[in-house]
Amino acid sequence: MKNKGIHTYRLATNPLEQRFAEMWEHHNKDYPYHGFDTVDSLMSKDSYHPDFATDEQREAMATVIQWLGSPVGQTFLSRVLEMEICK
Repeated sequence: MKNKGIHTYRLATNPLEQRFAEMWEHHNKDYPYHGFDTVDSLMSKDSYHPDFATDEQREAMATVIQWLGSPVGQTFLSRVLEMEICK
């Protein structure tokens, strides 16, 4: 896994967290943009000429994506979506 978070030990006991981590990895492999993946594009100042992301940037981003699948991350997502509905 090229885009691996720092808390992968939790994946064995949290299937949704595992799904988020796996989908992030697949997304970065399946949707290249002129040879650059989503992490490269997101971490670049110029999305038309992206730079390659560092290992530390990849790890941080993968950690956040994995966290979104955790119970706490799911609560965060639910709260965000509820705010959108209330507008």
